[in-house]
Amino acid sequence: MNTTNISFGSSLTTEDISQIGLDINLVYEKYIPERFIIPKVLKTILYIFGFPGNVLACILWLQKPMLHSSGCYLAALAVSDVVFLIMSLMYDLTLYWKVKILDFPTICQLFPCLYLSVQYLSPLLTLAFTVERFISIRFPFKRRIYCNIKRAVCVILTLVSISLGVAGIQIYFWHYDYDSEECVYKLELVYLSEKWTWITECVMFIFVPVLILFFNILLVVTMRNSSRRAQELYGPMPPKQRTATTKMLLVVSFVLIFTTIPVSIVYSLKEKFPAGDYSYSIDSISDDVTWRRHLNFILVQEVIYDIGLVHYACNFYLYLLIGKKFRLAIKKYFQKLSVMKLIDFKDRNSRSLRSSFTELRSFS
Repeated sequence: MNTTNISFGSSLTTEDISQIGLDINLVYEKYIPERFIIPKVLKTILYIFGFPGNVLACILWLQKPMLHSSGCYLAALAVSDVVFLIMSLMYDLTLYWKVKILDFPTICQLFPCLYLSVQYLSPLLTLAFTVERFISIRFPFKRRIYCNIKRAVCVILTLVSISLGVAGIQIYFWHYDYDSEECVYKLELVYLSEKWTWITECVMFIFVPVLILFFNILLVVTMRNSSRRAQELYGPMPPKQRTATTKMLLVVSFVLIFTTIPVSIVYSLKEKFPAGDYSYSIDSISDDVTWRRHLNFILVQEVIYDIGLVHYACNFYLYLLIGKKFRLAIKKYFQKLSVMKLIDFKDRNSRSLRSSFTELRSFS
């Protein structure tokens, strides 16, 4: 998320504001056109697979017998991912395709808030169901108290409120400039905005994933110890469905960790690769070492960021790959849809035949 942009179509930092002499996007288009081509290709693939996958995942996790506490978290995660993909598409249309969608009053202030809140929600939900699985495995007698649908819904609503609360300050940072007809930062708040964004993104995209990793390690150790004790007492036992579900959730959380942390690391290094002197002409930038380092970094940052979005689109396919119960559920769901369509088709045909027969009798 380019949250330190001065406008939706630029990438200037606080140090650049007093030096504006070049259009930064024109510089990028001239020297690193791949920065605009790569996200167009990669994100289009993500949207093609992500939208139907997340919608199906949400539907299936809300179907019985998939509807349990973990299913509630995964359904909420699917909804959050769909909202993120919608907002990411809006952002891409503005930045890469030059379609004016965000540069309007009210939308200008609300979009950064909602866009960041759904990004915060993804790791928070992953942390929630990781902790829930840990409690379920480590403290099985407390599972009914802490691992039920009612509590899961309360936790989800709490996390949504926290995400909106943390990102809500973005409404105050942005405003619509009627002269330029653009959505821009309030220049007097740029420094505060950068510091706030740096702190919140470190917490949400570094501290929370590390916390998820910590609970995942505890969960794996607990599962191994429990399995070893069970084998010592009862001999070899068939894997339980609860263990299979836990393994699937572990894979989902590890994918989020390994796609989120690199993005956060690159984001934290951005100040190490500042843009060069803005007094240069656009043709002489290639001779400046500072500009070359900045352009190389921006290109690498874009690639890592685009790859980091994979977890917003791939969860459904991870469920299919790992979860046998999930594959059976989706098979039954489509069989049910086919039967319902067949019944509906037969009903329509029978009604049509009856009406035709009635008309024939009235005519005779």
